[in-house]
Amino acid sequence: MVTTRLLRIAAVLAMAAPLACASDSIAWDDPTPLPPAVAAEARLAFDGGALAGQSASAVVPARVAGQCVGSVRVAGDSVTGWYAVWWEAQPDSTAHVMVARSRDGLRWDPAIRVDTMDAGRVGCRRPPPSIAADGQNVHVAYGMAAREGPGIFASHSMDEGVMFHSPVAVVYGERIGHTAIAARGDLVAVVYEDPNAAQPRVGLAFSHTMAHLFQVRQVVSPPTGPARAPDVAIGDGKLAVAWSRGAATDTTPRFVRIGVLP
Repeated sequence: MVTTRLLRIAAVLAMAAPLACASDSIAWDDPTPLPPAVAAEARLAFDGGALAGQSASAVVPARVAGQCVGSVRVAGDSVTGWYAVWWEAQPDSTAHVMVARSRDGLRWDPAIRVDTMDAGRVGCRRPPPSIAADGQNVHVAYGMAAREGPGIFASHSMDEGVMFHSPVAVVYGERIGHTAIAARGDLVAVVYEDPNAAQPRVGLAFSHTMAHLFQVRQVVSPPTGPARAPDVAIGDGKLAVAWSRGAATDTTPRFVRIGVLP
């Protein structure tokens, strides 16, 4: 118990330190409604310098034993290859984060375990993980009750999903929610339903070092209403974060903020 508390205190202090550096702050515009044409698509994206939507991939691996229904998320394209992430339930009702690669969208390599440190015995009753692919780099984010404490975590691979680095704690907190992740070169952005907020809100962790360390942490959604089901995209010198004010449904109004990267 003492060890767990010390780990969590050290992690919180490490997370708070980058906030003191104003030069790393992201300059945000005011929240605006997400255009209907963009909101209708499954993922937020930039097309050149303009905000756009990215259709969900129809490429999904065949279900394997233990795979949680509805937890599969896919990233990539037909040029660089496809990557899928999902939860795999274990006999004791914990779950592992799994990632598999397909070079053609038809045949999938054997899945590898990204994180096996889950201690939350809730089976498949958990938000799906999120994934982003950028060339050889593959990034995943997810919320889980890890052995050192519950929170939001991220891991990445630099060799096309062959091996993933040890997970990094993005933020600790009891209320585990949805995540989204975007990557472009050394830049990685993780957005999440804040696990420590009394009212649902969306937080951001931003890295200039390929998610080895997150230098910026900010609350992005305004305090005037709830914010859920976040999404994120990285463009040329820009960052876009979107969220819903209600449940994550097609009819729920969504809003977006555009930030200028430091």
